[in-house]
Amino acid sequence: MTTVLSSLSPTRAALGGTAILMACACGAATNSVKLVALAGVGASPTLLHPVFIAIAASLTVYGLWRTSRVSAYLALGAFAVLAVAAALTPPMVMSTKALPWNPSQLAGGGLYLVAAGILVYAFWRAFPSPRPAASAVAMSGAALATGCTCCMVTGAVAGMAATAGANVSLVESSPLLFWAGLTLAAAGLLRLGGLRAALWVPAGGLIVKYGPEVLRLTGDWMVAGVNLRFLPSYLITMAGTGAIMFGFSVAYEAARSRSDTLTWTSFAREEPALG
Repeated sequence: MTTVLSSLSPTRAALGGTAILMACACGAATNSVKLVALAGVGASPTLLHPVFIAIAASLTVYGLWRTSRVSAYLALGAFAVLAVAAALTPPMVMSTKALPWNPSQLAGGGLYLVAAGILVYAFWRAFPSPRPAASAVAMSGAALATGCTCCMVTGAVAGMAATAGANVSLVESSPLLFWAGLTLAAAGLLRLGGLRAALWVPAGGLIVKYGPEVLRLTGDWMVAGVNLRFLPSYLITMAGTGAIMFGFSVAYEAARSRSDTLTWTSFAREEPALG
């Protein structure tokens, strides 16, 4: 793990960790349990799902540590809050069968939002931009689109809304919250880095939502009772969230270049002519 981290730039590590965090790992964790069971290893989705989150946390904190120590500490705090949230409201209760939530599960749902808010602030501090409001909107949108209705922030929002009386279809259909979050992210990146940066967001969203569905056309890849199609499906989802994060990279690079150009132009205007 140390060798892998050392080969990554801080920005790539932080964005890569975020991409893993955004990708829904519930299905991958469930099928991984069946896969490791073939080797005689007993586990459960409750044990394996945190492994994916731990990998995301390691990359994110490493990237932020190399960029801003304060942001890294904030991220550590965010993941600690996330762990408490997952203990109170684990992925398996984020379904229509478990609704409405009891008070402790609602508290857990709220803590998912607290963790997301802290992490957004950590990134906002670590990667300042010439347009801080735009970057805050983009990051908040990405946070809302993190996970799906069976886990993480999207699942927490859906579960709390349904418990409060919203239509249960909100929990059964994640595209509503997912696309709402990506719309915010795209709007922020459009303001920050232009159309080229913003277009990466819907492109990544389409890959996340429909890439695995296209793969379904190949049928089930059954081996000893395990559908191995979950492996490429999860990688496709990761590719989609990675594309969304690449949009952030493009936006910040464009904003930085524009800021440098404006600074140089202002300097040239103020510099007295020679001779």
